[in-house]
Amino acid sequence: MKYLDLSTNRRVENLMTDVFEAISTLEKSELKISELMETQSIFELVFEIVKDTGFYNHDENFNLIKALNVDTNDHDTKNVLYTTWTAMGINLNTSKTQQEFNAKFALFVPIILKRMEAINCISA
Repeated sequence: MKYLDLSTNRRVENLMTDVFEAISTLEKSELKISELMETQSIFELVFEIVKDTGFYNHDENFNLIKALNVDTNDHDTKNVLYTTWTAMGINLNTSKTQQEFNAKFALFVPIILKRMEAINCISA
């Protein structure tokens, strides 16, 4: 996996922190999809920043995104988003460095956005 360059890495890390802060709740242990959907604008900003670096076009990263972006047979779009979020968390927890953590987060951004868009289409 190709990592993000230093300046992009810092920006992604700051925005990723914003996502996790936005969804953290002190009293509840389970993430609500509505909380996650409220972070869509942050995910969109991360995508725009990372897209401009060519990170998503790097062959290895592109292939990883394709592999992670497996469609499920689940017709509940909210469950699909939750499953994707959970898979991202599992992958992030295997990171050995902050730079690897940030790159893995960036790999999941377009997939999370795709799942969010599916929910938005149904809600409209």
